[in-house]
Amino acid sequence: MRWELWEPKYKEIVKRLILDEHADMHAAELLEKILPELDIEDLKNIINGKECIIFGAGPSLDKDLAGLNKSRYLDKVVIAVDGATSAVLNYYSPDIIVTDLDGAVERQYEAWNGGSWLVVHGHGDNDTQIRKFVPIVDARIIGTTQVKPFGKLFNFGGFTDGDRAAFMAYELGAKKIFLAGMDLGTEVGKHSGMKDTKRKLIKLDICKELLSWLSAKLGAKIVNLTSGGESIPNVPRQVP
Repeated sequence: MRWELWEPKYKEIVKRLILDEHADMHAAELLEKILPELDIEDLKNIINGKECIIFGAGPSLDKDLAGLNKSRYLDKVVIAVDGATSAVLNYYSPDIIVTDLDGAVERQYEAWNGGSWLVVHGHGDNDTQIRKFVPIVDARIIGTTQVKPFGKLFNFGGFTDGDRAAFMAYELGAKKIFLAGMDLGTEVGKHSGMKDTKRKLIKLDICKELLSWLSAKLGAKIVNLTSGGESIPNVPRQVP
């Protein structure tokens, strides 16, 4: 994602959520310093030219997992979003976990020990989690930021874990992106780590808007398989 394309979206979100840009930069600097040196091509090879399925932590997650497992949709590149990891592990060890370390980090570490890649995001209020968790992971990890990327950090676009996962998949060459557990409505799922419900619902709206932009303006091929929740403009729904 070119910074010139993402920066206006980031500035809008900063105003909407009253974010501290300096805190975002501080978290990025901390994460970049701790991360090991890794080649992004290793992660790209997992995604490029493949169909990916992203599991969000919405209320429909458990139902979607059961149905999609039965329909054999888990034969794709499986990407778990932060708190969704615990539920996904009941069926499959995800290929990739996209996280800001807000969910059950011990389950994410369990998945990493089993071979999963971690895409860890640094933002203004997760310094403590970064200091505690990132130093114990020495392989299959890359870092992302929502400010201008530098050093070992990437900015694929996106803001919440869910839409960032979709932007990452698109930027790394996914053939098609399926969404599940992405209700994006007025109910917060039990697997979500966010406690401030009002703020969480604003973030879900932002997620919906960014996924719509990714599909309509950037041309990503996205299909929404989520069994409940709201429709995403410009993203077709499909019954698996």
